[in-house]
Amino acid sequence: MATPLIYLALAPELVQELALDDELPRLAGIARVERWPGPKRPQPDAVADALGRATIVVTGWGTPPLAGLAEWTPDRFAVRLVAHTAGTVKGLLPVEALDRGVLVTHANESLAEAVAEFTIGVIIMGCRQIVPSIARLRAGLPRVPLARQRELSGATVGVIGASAIGRRTLRLLAPFGPTLLLADPYCPLAEAAALGATLVPLPELLARADIVTLHAPVTPETLGMLGAAEFALMRDGALFVNTARGRLIDHDALLAELQSGRLDAILDVTDPTEPLPPESPFFALENCVVLPHMAAITIDARRRQARYTIDEILRFLRGEPLVHAVLRERWETMA
Repeated sequence: MATPLIYLALAPELVQELALDDELPRLAGIARVERWPGPKRPQPDAVADALGRATIVVTGWGTPPLAGLAEWTPDRFAVRLVAHTAGTVKGLLPVEALDRGVLVTHANESLAEAVAEFTIGVIIMGCRQIVPSIARLRAGLPRVPLARQRELSGATVGVIGASAIGRRTLRLLAPFGPTLLLADPYCPLAEAAALGATLVPLPELLARADIVTLHAPVTPETLGMLGAAEFALMRDGALFVNTARGRLIDHDALLAELQSGRLDAILDVTDPTEPLPPESPFFALENCVVLPHMAAITIDARRRQARYTIDEILRFLRGEPLVHAVLRERWETMA
């Protein structure tokens, strides 16, 4: 039996960022590894060729779309597994590939670990007014008013979206002792309860929560899901955190609430531009912290992405079930 070929459809810079070469020796003697030599991102023709020759194609940020897999059949294509080193695969390959039998795995759980931890950090940072306090100290201004400095313990936290990140965030929040609310139309009551949360409709969550953190995926149903009516429901002094995607909210509506002083916000993602231009009115607000889309960016997350990818490839080669498979039944509701 021929030794399986694995093709790395990744820019050399990404291979380095992931420290993938530290994991590839685990494949020695089991598979042959071929890689896009560069420069920069792989070219579509090279990746299309690899789909016809390689059993496994490793993809990531910058890999051109695998549109040809919409016509996948086992006799026309050599590829059997697409191992994605990042999270979402919807822009990478057509859903028909799953329908036709291509196996797909991704490293979304690694990113979820990083983003959930980051979310806890910025929630505490927001509750304790750390960024405004630093700015006031440097400017020689009085402290942030005591009434704006709160603790997470005893607060009511509303998590929007029982995604991989949302679920991890709930688990990390639990030891602090807040009341946890969850809004997600696809999450069963029993699953919410197992996560320590009470499942409630979105309007109720917004009206009750002291802290609202957004973790919904981008789907046709969630685009612009939080607008003027939704932000108006939030309690005076509530903190809004978005580490998901900017397209999920109406930024003009949020800006109006922030300018009134009624809400606080921490935004790791923005829309329609990211990053925001320096003259953006969001930067002029003491009650808004804008971050450079950094929630998933750690060296630990990158190394996990590589490790999880090679773990999945080894499972596939041994004929074992994939742990992080992309499932067809979850396609419509995943990011």
